[in-house]
Amino acid sequence: MNKNQLPYLVSLVDDELSEVRDEVLKELTNYGSALEEDLKDFSDILEPNKIDLIYPIIESSRRTWLREKWIKWQSIEDEYTRLEVALGLIARFQYGLTYNIKLSDKLNELSEKFIQFHPHGNEVTLAHFLFNGENITGEKQDFYNPLNSNILYVLIEKKGLPITLAAVYMLVGKRLGFNIEGCNFPGHFLTRVRKDDKVFFVDCFNKGKIIYDDQIKEVLKDSYESLFNYLHVVPTTNTIIKRVVQNLITAYKETNDQLNRFLFSDLFESTPSD
Repeated sequence: MNKNQLPYLVSLVDDELSEVRDEVLKELTNYGSALEEDLKDFSDILEPNKIDLIYPIIESSRRTWLREKWIKWQSIEDEYTRLEVALGLIARFQYGLTYNIKLSDKLNELSEKFIQFHPHGNEVTLAHFLFNGENITGEKQDFYNPLNSNILYVLIEKKGLPITLAAVYMLVGKRLGFNIEGCNFPGHFLTRVRKDDKVFFVDCFNKGKIIYDDQIKEVLKDSYESLFNYLHVVPTTNTIIKRVVQNLITAYKETNDQLNRFLFSDLFESTPSD
């Protein structure tokens, strides 16, 4: 089927005859992952009742789209670019393929605004700017909302999970020339900054709180080996994304969305481990 046939199918999706409706829905189901984007050109004929009938198919095609695109980020060499592309795919999946706000534009806006107000700012200034000035904060009420793992949602609604907030800090920092790393702290993802032979950590979930090396050793009462791993081993993009995907599996389980839970379970398995 080609795109030019879509108006004809849409016109028949609520036909009086069930046989016609069933055949139309079958054709739309077989259209493939481009369905949602191609339907955008015919939005003028998509009445609410037609959208209700087609939407489950659109959701299914979107899941197919994400499965097909998931390998895209895995071949990118630069860790920060890989992270942005992977999180961008999740954001686009959740918001819809025709959503017109781009992740890169939102990140660019924040970095440009920071430079405007803090031309000589550093990593500490950036943490205060994002998590106090811009009031991007941790979501403590609706914790299992799947959108909390959506970096674009974080930038628009200004709330999210620790790891998603950390990704904002890392990716805006990258645009400013800062080297902000992830820190795979158990149960609560942090970021790590190495500056002037010193190391400190930023808790993005709690208003960008700065935690110094000696303080975090008190927080993490564990064996020396585990302490060394958490403080000094930098998690790769694979590790970060697998943690994000695991959060989504949990969120979709809690919200009883089995189809998306199974989708992200499959993506977890297809994401390489370090």
